[in-house]
Amino acid sequence: MTRLLTEEEMRVGVWVKAYVLAVATLYVIYGLLQLYNGVISWWFPWVESRVNLSVNFLDVRIPNIFPDPFSGLVLTLVGLILVRSIQLHNKRLYVKAAGFLFVGWVLGVILMVLNVLIIVSDIIAAYYPLLWGSEVEGWSLATDPWGISPHLLLGILLIPLYFFVSSIREVIRGLA
Repeated sequence: MTRLLTEEEMRVGVWVKAYVLAVATLYVIYGLLQLYNGVISWWFPWVESRVNLSVNFLDVRIPNIFPDPFSGLVLTLVGLILVRSIQLHNKRLYVKAAGFLFVGWVLGVILMVLNVLIIVSDIIAAYYPLLWGSEVEGWSLATDPWGISPHLLLGILLIPLYFFVSSIREVIRGLA
């Protein structure tokens, strides 16, 4: 049986707020970039100005910003939810802030898990013909658009909040 948290226990420290705000900013930036790239590639394919804010490491773009406007909307939404949690916390509305923080955290982690499942399914699809003795197309992290996407990296950045924010921990324990 879980206990109810007091309003004082729902408060987070300055460093946690700064961390959440930094991650939320990255969510919004990468979300807007994916939205822009998706709109350009889907509805204006003749325009060649795509933006990619990533690092090339061993022929792999980290993170790989693929052109999907709906994915960009979801990333932006998660970032705005996290920003709203910090705004509410600064207004001393700790219960609402904890709710927004929990929802943003859950959405970010779910997007990360879905990204991992997509990568696993791409690997299985690429190497499944080996069971029938057929030719294998092969799979590479460098060529997979969902390889190392912002969903995966930003979700990984959200995981430490479970250990530093008691309201997230208590809600997860209450669900179990």
